[in-house]
Amino acid sequence: MWKLLILPAFAIVVFLVTFFSSYQFFYRGGYTPPEAPDIYFEEILAIPEGPQAFQDEPIFAANPVGATNRGSLLVDTGHRNAFSTNEITRIINRVYSRGYDVEFLVEPGEKALEEALRSADAFVVISPISPYEPAEANLVVDFAERGGKVFLVAEPGRPNQINSLSERLGVSFRPDYLYNLAEHDSNFQEFFVRDFRPHTVTAGVGETVFFYAGSIETSGEYLALTDGETLSSISRRSLPRAPLATGANRNVLAVHDLTFMIPPYNAIRDNDRLVANIADFLTENQRDYRLTDYPGFFKGDVDILLGQPDLFDLGANLKRSLLSLGINADVREVENSGQDTVFLGLYSDSSTVARYLDSAGVRVGESLTAPFTPGIPLEKTAVLLLDRSGERDVLVALADTPEGLETIVKQLNAGTFRTGLADDFAGVYKTK
Repeated sequence: MWKLLILPAFAIVVFLVTFFSSYQFFYRGGYTPPEAPDIYFEEILAIPEGPQAFQDEPIFAANPVGATNRGSLLVDTGHRNAFSTNEITRIINRVYSRGYDVEFLVEPGEKALEEALRSADAFVVISPISPYEPAEANLVVDFAERGGKVFLVAEPGRPNQINSLSERLGVSFRPDYLYNLAEHDSNFQEFFVRDFRPHTVTAGVGETVFFYAGSIETSGEYLALTDGETLSSISRRSLPRAPLATGANRNVLAVHDLTFMIPPYNAIRDNDRLVANIADFLTENQRDYRLTDYPGFFKGDVDILLGQPDLFDLGANLKRSLLSLGINADVREVENSGQDTVFLGLYSDSSTVARYLDSAGVRVGESLTAPFTPGIPLEKTAVLLLDRSGERDVLVALADTPEGLETIVKQLNAGTFRTGLADDFAGVYKTK
């Protein structure tokens, strides 16, 4: 029995000898820390900061809460567009921060587009699956020619018929995708762009990453060019290619990539600065409104002035109509020179608005004369005039009788006044 205990006892003795020998060799007393160096405060260097998040500084700041918005951005969703609203939250928020409303075109067709563009200052079209009809494209071309901003977006891999519109604006989205095998981000389709041409859209942009981008051909200006290592899926030639460009009209901007604007991809390199610059471009209001755009040219509250007290019911009628369109309006007794205004009166009240009539070359005397019409009798007629010569918009409506004025107010409310327009800013009408 005692022989069986010898082997375990011997093992325990060997373990204890080994342990205490190692302890004595490796641990030879307590820890004595070195003396702290004496460093002067002036010798301490600041720790370098890492990359800083982009801070948006809008060129056109938003108005205070409760104030009137500066303009309106219209986003096309009426052509079965291949994107979701979640994908454009960054650019939409940038536009909001610059004091713009954002509306969505939902109904398809020429009439819906025409009506929506009347009150828009900028128009965004992203990957329309349904093609633009020629009449619709004509409306957008006219919109851009009158100062409206147009932003065209497509992306390889998303179905689109954007060239049905863009080619009318001098831009062609090529059926390719761009890639770079030599230098890229996560994969070869996520390539860097560092060659930017001077433009408000590229201001301060040094390097961006485009994701799933294609190339653009334009009769306008190329704003971003790839390097020689970035190739096209439909051509192996080593040429600079442009995913970002203007159209033939300087109010048109096109980009062949949507993903670079989508969070979190917008936070890479200078992508967010580019998105902010695009928002500045869209909200630089240069729209040239005409009388046919009524009431779209009213961007703030509207005062309704009456030539005579007994026209109050007509003023209240017009007020209700404007309120139904989201435009605040009130009947006032005194003109405010800083407020958009509608004046309703009879020909006998024309002296009150003489400066607006004179500006348009309209004379009310024994007959009605204007550059667009010879003298016509005042009986059973009415005239509409839009004055945009100052910092506000003034719409003047005059007629020979209250009944005649009522007719023209009804036509304003119904939109049928457009059939009587004599030029861009005036119309003459026969009344009962």
